[in-house]
Amino acid sequence: MLEERMRIIHLLDVYGPLLTEHQRKIMADYYLEDLSLGEIAENGGTSRQAVHDVIKRVVRSLETYEEKLHLMERLRYISKMTAGAIENISTGNTVRIEYGLNLLRKLQSELEKE
Repeated sequence: MLEERMRIIHLLDVYGPLLTEHQRKIMADYYLEDLSLGEIAENGGTSRQAVHDVIKRVVRSLETYEEKLHLMERLRYISKMTAGAIENISTGNTVRIEYGLNLLRKLQSELEKE
């Protein structure tokens, strides 16, 4: 459950700008502020069911965006590659520095292809 919640929060970070202001507000209240459906409904002057429907619809949209665009997947890959490069470069070992630089060169090449 926590993993799913974190996944949705990450999807919101990546694809949030594609949502309407109303959708972003509801998702932020629910996932970031940890408000209940009832609290969000009361604050927005709507029903609990309407809030639930918006959340379900937005989650489906976020998942669809990721299935088609793979931006979150790409960001994780970039983060992993740069972390590995930094780890190797920071050792001070000449061989590992060169390996870290090669990781960065590979990443740069892959990004230039896109």
